[in-house]
Parts: sequence; structure tokens; C-alpha cells
Amino acid sequence: MITFLAAVLIFSLQTNPVLSLWVQNCKNGARFNRIRMTKDDFVSKTSECPFSKAFPRYKIDLSRLKEHSKHSWFSSPFQVISNSVQRSKLEGMLTQGEEIHWDSEVEGVSAMSLLWHRSSQMISNARVLSSEIVALPEANLQLVQNWVEIVQWMSDGDDSLLRASLLTSESSGVSVPAVRIELLGTLEDDLEDNLGPTTNTDSADVLNARTRAWVKRILVEQGICPFTKSATKSGHGLSDVGVPVGTIAYHASFAEDAFHLFADTWKAIDEMIKAGPSGKTGVSSILLAAPAFDDDFDFWAGPIFAMLEASVVAAQAQEQIGVVCFHPQYATPDGKSWPGFGHMHSLPRLQKWYLEHSDSKDLTTDDIAAGGAWQRRTPHATINVLRADQLEAAESKRMSGSMYTENIEKLIRSIGSSKLADDLEQERQLV
Repeated sequence: MITFLAAVLIFSLQTNPVLSLWVQNCKNGARFNRIRMTKDDFVSKTSECPFSKAFPRYKIDLSRLKEHSKHSWFSSPFQVISNSVQRSKLEGMLTQGEEIHWDSEVEGVSAMSLLWHRSSQMISNARVLSSEIVALPEANLQLVQNWVEIVQWMSDGDDSLLRASLLTSESSGVSVPAVRIELLGTLEDDLEDNLGPTTNTDSADVLNARTRAWVKRILVEQGICPFTKSATKSGHGLSDVGVPVGTIAYHASFAEDAFHLFADTWKAIDEMIKAGPSGKTGVSSILLAAPAFDDDFDFWAGPIFAMLEASVVAAQAQEQIGVVCFHPQYATPDGKSWPGFGHMHSLPRLQKWYLEHSDSKDLTTDDIAAGGAWQRRTPHATINVLRADQLEAAESKRMSGSMYTENIEKLIRSIGSSKLADDLEQERQLV
């Protein structure tokens, strides 16, 4: 199972949901500056020490509403009539050129997926639509409000792409969860300000082949994950605790902004939930590669994963999924600050386990940090999604201290950072 390496961290999120998520400082949440690196620069950067870093923190505050019925203030047994009245109210709020998207079928993960999809589509179709009202009568009001809060946090700045505002309120008379999404800038404007557009001619098949090669090399051949025995399936060895072996779903996102990235990610999550964990179409986990984010680990590990975790909380999906961070420049948390869920254990914890379980005890602090980092260094920036029940089952069978010590010694003593960097670069160049 891919995310067993972070099971204890994500398991904490499932059992202790939080509504304040700590992240790296980001005033430019929707976009990022792209820094070009040559092949030699990349190999040098991924093989140098130290392999640990501090993770500065900010937080996204998500409101928690009081328990109430799905339609808050105006629940009615005549739901069809009620929805018709509510739609009329929203249509009366439309501004010139604005449209309404009404979807009475989605809730939970599907609702979160739709909100990111609608916002990303607005950015893509900037010349066609600049404002839209999205109404989700079957969705939870808190989900929609929290999504608005995430967008407001990521758009805090003068160069925001979108603005989102909640329309549901007692004063407006609108009881169905509804949000107005307004376009403030365009991705083309951003690209002009950031060294021009990223050119990526790789196909999704090529990107997935690179990720698959990494899974085979690190997780399978080196045995870094005890529950992944092939590059196509995961969940091995958990049948006795009710977890079936399932397919690893490989995805590629060509997004260059957070809105499109989250649209791709939540679409994949929605598909995984609907497919179920077993059978011919069952999916056990997701590995989604996003190469446009390869050169900015700080942005990826901080704001991107904080917003992703906040979205999981907003969708109330903690009991369904957990997300884990991978990146070609991944660094082990130094333990001086909390990096958030989905990250490698801190360097002090890895050191403690190493001293408890290693026979030689001769690896340096940098060696141990590197051993942690190489377990998370993938060819491209990658989001890993696992089912929560699989994480819980893996947690029940884990032997963290000895396993992490064994992994670190395999990677550092038997292979070494220089060879690991070369192997990773070879995977990045697969065509």
C-alpha cells in the first residue's frame, strides 16, 4: 500500500479531524513562479545534503456550522417545489452575462469535485464566462462554505484568479448551498508575468510510465512499502483484516495553477470512491503526477497540500480517504515545526527509531534525513490518495521503527544518494 509510509500521520487526521491546517506562507496561493532547471541542476539539487528542512506554518480556518438539516433554514417536505422557489431566487440575483449551474445530484466528494471543476473551467474559458452561480441543493452547506473559505485563503492577494462568495443566508432567503464564482484574472496574464508558459510535450502515458517505474524500483524491488508487491496493485498482505488487493490508478495532471490541479485530483478521487476498492474496476489508491510543480517543493508541500487537506476536511471525507505528499525535491521534516498531514515522519523520530533498531548505528543525521527523503522522491510532484480503511488496517499491522530503519539502511547504505539521484533522473527522462 503506497501510503503505508505515512499511515500513522494520516490516521491521526481520520481520528482527530482538525479545522485549522498549518501551511507554508503563501500570498500567491492560486499561482506560482516557475524556475527553470537544467538536467544537471536537477541531479545536483536532488543529491545534495541536507535532506531535511523546516516547514513554516500558516493556517486555513474552516468554519464549523451547528448541526442542522441539509437545507438549513427552509427544510420542506415538498422538496421539488422548494427547490424551484430557491432556483427562482438565485436567478433573480444573476448579474448581466452571469449564468447559473444547478446540480441537484451531487454531494460529499462529488460536490467538492464539481466546485473545483467549475472554477477551473471558468479560468480556462475566461473569454466566455466571467461569473457564475453554482447551486448544489443536495450538498452540505458546511462543505460549500468551507470551499469558499479555502478559495478566499488561496486568493489572498492582488493577483488572484478567482473570488468566491457564499450566497446562502437567512437575509437573502436563499437556503440551498450556493456560491458565486467570479473571474478576477486570467492564467495567460500570470504566464506573461512568470517567464512564459511551461512547455510540456509529455503525454499522460509517459508521465504515468515514469511514476510506475518509480513504484517498481523503490516500493517493489527495494521493498520500501510492505503492502505493495507490484507496480499495478497494492494492499497485499491485508486480506486477513478485510482489505482487498486493488488497482493503483495512475493519473497525470498538466495543471499550472491550483484550481486545475484540484479539479484533476478531486475528479480522480470521485472516480476512486465510485469504483469501490475491489473487483475488476476497483481502485485501491491513486498516484497523480503534476510536473508543472516539480521545481517548487516549498509551494507543493506547503500551500498545495494544506489546501488539499482542507478540502478533504471540508468534504468530510476523512473517513474515506487520506492524502500523502511526494516530490522530486522532497525533504524530511526537521521536527522544529509541524509540516501537516501526509508527510514523512520527522527527523528526530527517524533518528530515535534508527538508534533503537540499527545494529551498526553509524549513519549520520544527514544520512538518516536522506533515507527519509528518498522514500518520498518521485519523478514528478505527486499526490497519493489512499482509502481510509486501508490506512487503518495498515496501521494495525505496522512495525514503524524497524521498518523505517530497514528502509533507510537499504537506501543509504546499500544504494547511496548519488545513485538514487541518477536513477530518479533516468525515470524523469523516460519517453
